[in-house]
Amino acid sequence: MTDQAIDVFYDMDIAQICQHFSKSRNTVDKAVAKLVKDYPDKHWKYKNPETRRITIKAEGVEKLSTYFRKEKHEISTVEMELRFENEKLQAILSEKEKTIAALEHLYTEKLRLEIEKSQQTFLLEQKNKDEKIAELTSENQKLKDAQALEIQKKESEINLLNVKKSELENQNTKLQEDLKLGTEKTDQVQQEIEELRLKAEEYKRKEEEYNSKSFFYRLTHKFSLS
Repeated sequence: MTDQAIDVFYDMDIAQICQHFSKSRNTVDKAVAKLVKDYPDKHWKYKNPETRRITIKAEGVEKLSTYFRKEKHEISTVEMELRFENEKLQAILSEKEKTIAALEHLYTEKLRLEIEKSQQTFLLEQKNKDEKIAELTSENQKLKDAQALEIQKKESEINLLNVKKSELENQNTKLQEDLKLGTEKTDQVQQEIEELRLKAEEYKRKEEEYNSKSFFYRLTHKFSLS
C-alpha cells in the first residue's frame, strides 16, 4: 500500500486501522501508543466524546504504516512490540524508583518530625522539671523563713520568760526577806506578848495578894506594880 493511497483517508477508527493493515487490536493499540509518544504535539489521535470513537487522522495513519512495513531494513512488529514493552517496563521501573524516592523522603521527613517531637517533649519535660525544682526551692525557702521566724518568736518568748523569771526571783527574794523580817517581828511581838502576859500574871497575883490583905493594910499601902 502506497502513502498516496493512505492519504485519501482523512481519519480511521481503530477497527478500520486493524482491518486496513490486517493487524490485531493489541498490535494497533501499541502502535497508536507509540505514535502518540513519538509525536505528542501532533494531536493525530482524537476521541469523539459523542460517538466515543477513537480516530487517527490521515497523517497519523500514514505514520502508522511505517510501523507495519515488512522490509528487512525496518524494525519488525515483534521487535517494536518488545521495545514498546521494554519502554513500558522502564517507565514502570522509573515510576517505582520515584515512588521509592518519595517513600524515602516521607520516611526521612517522618523521622525528622519524630525527632523534633521527641526534642520538644524532652525540652517540655525538662522545663516542667526545672519549674518543679524552682517551685520546691521556693517552698523550701518559705518553710525555712517560716521556721526562722518561728524560732525567733520562740526565742523572744523565752527571753521574755527569762525576764519574768528574773523578776519573779527578785520578787521571791524580796518576799523571803520580807518574810524573814516579818518572822523576826512576829517573834519580837510574841516576845512582847509573852512579857505582857507575865506582867499580867504578876499583876493578877499581886492583885489577888493585895485583895487578901486586911482593909487596914490596903488602906495604908498603895497597889502598884513595878
